Amino acid sequence: MKRQYLLITALVTTVMASAQSGIEQLFNELDARKDKSILSKTRYEDDSTHPTTFCHYDEMTIEKWAFGNLDKIFMTIFSNEQETYHLYQQLAGSSDTYQQQAGTVNLFRSPITIPYGPQNKYGVIFGTDPTHNYLVALFHDKNDSVKRHAYAITWYEQDKKIMLLRYHIYGDDPTRINNQRVVTFDDNQLVYNDRYVVNGLDNLEVKIENDIDFMKRFGTLRASLVAANTADDILLRTGIVVKITELCKKYHQLLSNNERATCDKTLTELINNYSFEDPFIKGMLEEARMALK
Repeated sequence: MKRQYLLITALVTTVMASAQSGIEQLFNELDARKDKSILSKTRYEDDSTHPTTFCHYDEMTIEKWAFGNLDKIFMTIFSNEQETYHLYQQLAGSSDTYQQQAGTVNLFRSPITIPYGPQNKYGVIFGTDPTHNYLVALFHDKNDSVKRHAYAITWYEQDKKIMLLRYHIYGDDPTRINNQRVVTFDDNQLVYNDRYVVNGLDNLEVKIENDIDFMKRFGTLRASLVAANTADDILLRTGIVVKITELCKKYHQLLSNNERATCDKTLTELINNYSFEDPFIKGMLEEARMALK
């Protein structure tokens, strides 16, 4: 109990000075605990000497009695930082997801994806399990305007222990990068100049005859919209959302209830994270959601 009190005092004091260093101090305190068990450590870096993107992931367990009120400490540290530009919070047992940005707090019901790696080819999704707790804080890199840091903690109870997952992810901010890609028509497919294939936009597609056909097409269109991840890709993104809406309106009856729920969650994710506040993009994705219902 004494150690836990000292942890609270040190971290709450630190967070008032610097939020990002407060979270890093929290991570250091977790490393120093003797009552934890490390299950795995994963370190991805694109370069071992000077990484431009990385994902550091630790998985550990703490006995439930020893965990105590660490959840309140986590929320204090993450909620009172001064330099974050986006805060994501979802707690177990609640259907409400809170995302704070630009001084306002909005209520959502969708996961958040944090991409990393070359051209943001990898990613970690938070908020998918209603029995888990999630906290994600995003910080701009002061030395590189297109880079950002993401710190995240996920915790949940399992076999009378608390499972704790900790992340530090660094990479391109998808709202700030400009890939300057060119799309051409090649062999009955739309293709980026980096050879990324955009399926689902031409009139030479196979017919949608069952739910598997639907989910394949829906998944491809989703991936294409995520890949077109800057506000400058407006022409391509407009074509993609129109095709998504058309797909949902024409073939929604082929889906099972579970497939319908999966698509609904995915559309909510796209609206929240990949619409860039464009009224047409958001409106078409909302139209697709209504068609599913």
